[in-house]
Amino acid sequence: MKRYVILTSICMALATALGSSLRAQTPAPNLAPLVRLTPPFTANKLSILARLRQKDFIGLDSEFDQYQQTFEKTPAAELNEKLAFDSFATDDPSVGDLIEEWILARPTSFAAHMAMGSYFSWRGWHTRGPAFADDTQASQFEKMHKFFAQSDTETRLALKIEPRLSIAYAVLLGEARGESNDAIHQSLESDALRVMPASFVIREEVMKSRYPRWGGNHESMADFAQQSQAFVKENPLMHWLLGSIDADEGETQGIQGELAQSIATLTQAIQKGGDYSGFYLIRGESYVHSSLFEQGLQDFDRANELFPQDPELLILRADVLARLGRPKEVLADLQFVSVFEAPNVESNQLHDWAVKASSKPAS
Repeated sequence: MKRYVILTSICMALATALGSSLRAQTPAPNLAPLVRLTPPFTANKLSILARLRQKDFIGLDSEFDQYQQTFEKTPAAELNEKLAFDSFATDDPSVGDLIEEWILARPTSFAAHMAMGSYFSWRGWHTRGPAFADDTQASQFEKMHKFFAQSDTETRLALKIEPRLSIAYAVLLGEARGESNDAIHQSLESDALRVMPASFVIREEVMKSRYPRWGGNHESMADFAQQSQAFVKENPLMHWLLGSIDADEGETQGIQGELAQSIATLTQAIQKGGDYSGFYLIRGESYVHSSLFEQGLQDFDRANELFPQDPELLILRADVLARLGRPKEVLADLQFVSVFEAPNVESNQLHDWAVKASSKPAS
């Protein structure tokens, strides 16, 4: 699941962790048994991109039709469809070109238009970067706005073709939040909750708009989380929203360097909301910044089990794997990430270390 926070640079972390001997780690206590609320994931990002590169547009439409039909029958399967559309969250321009061919070949395909909407939306968020607004340049916002405008057109077309496409509403809500367009956000929120009140991805996005960092407050978050429980029998994922306030507090504490308190607060989020991938991802970061690498890795593994194939998570996991001296696993995660994001200074440094470490004979 995507978040926009200030993270300590991996490059700076490597200078510390890889430039000196690895600190001895105490084995992490076992996590409680996983309580899974979603059906098994069947979508696979690499397979979807392979089908796109083969220009199997009919096959793609059939696959996404099945994801949508399954969600409409079983709302908890919604994250499988989200994972599938996240396949197009990449800075690879060839993916955009291929989606354009898909649209031309099958102009009434909701999946093709939503794929393009997802592609442009991710590029907009990626261009904006993770920093808070005060630390983000005007040029970044301008580029984000252009990408969002392209995404808006395609996403609304997808929604016109498939009115119950919850992913489309979530993308549009996120973009309205990112541009601080309260009027559009309120209109979208009203429509989305009226059409699909039991959609978790819609309610998750609405909850984000209520975070203090986005102009909301914890009182409105608590009210919305409780209101959402009216749909928990229809969609058990609503239970996750009960941990949102603690997740926000724990994340803020981590950003402010209050790491022990962050870990404790995020543990409360898991206790209240259950096994949601985002809770483990954030807590994993606080563990890592506390030099509790085994615990951090354990949380990242749990997050990946709950929502797999997330490049943002995998680059964080590659970092902690490097700290623990496991270069082959670092390379495996970096290889997956490279399919979606061009290498940068941090990932190149991780890669170079892992290649050198892998070539050393075992002691």
